[in-house]
Amino acid sequence: TKIFEFEKKYLYNSNAQELKDYILSAPKMTSTVEVFWQEEINLMQKANRNGGARTYMETLVALKKIRNMNVRFEQIDYRWLKEVEAELIGNGVKINSVGLYYRTLRAVYNKAINTEVVSFDHYPFRRYKIRKEHTTPHPISIEELQSYFRLQIEKDSWLYDSWLMGKLMFMLIGINFKDMVLMRESDIKAMRLIYSRAKTHTIYSIKLLPEALEILEHFKGRDKNTLLGKVTAIEMEDKIRFPLVIKQKNKVFNKHLSELGKIFECKEKLRGYVFQYTWANIAKQLGYSKDMIGEGLGHQQGNKVTEIYLQAFNPELIDKMNEQIFDKVNETKQIA
Repeated sequence: TKIFEFEKKYLYNSNAQELKDYILSAPKMTSTVEVFWQEEINLMQKANRNGGARTYMETLVALKKIRNMNVRFEQIDYRWLKEVEAELIGNGVKINSVGLYYRTLRAVYNKAINTEVVSFDHYPFRRYKIRKEHTTPHPISIEELQSYFRLQIEKDSWLYDSWLMGKLMFMLIGINFKDMVLMRESDIKAMRLIYSRAKTHTIYSIKLLPEALEILEHFKGRDKNTLLGKVTAIEMEDKIRFPLVIKQKNKVFNKHLSELGKIFECKEKLRGYVFQYTWANIAKQLGYSKDMIGEGLGHQQGNKVTEIYLQAFNPELIDKMNEQIFDKVNETKQIA
């Protein structure tokens, strides 16, 4: 029977040793979803994909609160997905968070199929469509951003560093918090910040405005590893825990921004991502095209194959756009 199985799985394979190994191999133990999932987390941690491993772990914990995950993959069917979705939403979980959980579950299920833990015949995502709720951008007005830049925060204030980091985030075209705190002195070349985004590994090159250089000068010398000195070498060495450290520090940063927003009575709850939305919104008001704004933000435009044949915008045009956006924010400051 095993010889027939071997011939069916490995057509035209006449290697005697491989046939012998197949015949003598023990049958695969049936792996439960939870066991397989945890094995994938361990593999990701070994590969230093700790951000992804944390997402896998958080999703598994969230689903275990609703259902027993120590079951066979075959038991997760269309009805299971619909019932768990209803319970999650009923518990107050947002639709996009449910979507994140289910995309992670789908990825785990696909890996289980690829490793022959479960047959594709049982794949539940052929019929189930993962829901997605449109996220409404929350930019603040130019006047509000001008008020943020004009704030008079004392240097010894517990909000001072976060205020500067918020301004820096805007001047660096809405840079991600993690990328900002991981900036190194070696990333600055010829008055430009050149770095690889941690999440996508996309290379960014941003001309540093004089005001941005002044802010970096304020943080200079705090730490030999990073420009801002907001993460320690010990924290960076613990790669498994590091994503949680970044998440917590970002949470504190956003809390500080919220307090700063209250000072100038900002209509929106001030968060780090607001600076990117606002940068894009001002660029649009100044008449820049969606493609050029997307290029500035580092977003991929259109068909990936087509992009190979198209030249990117001249970096000098992106620099000029960023300068004009900052000048627009600085207008009232200069007049006042």
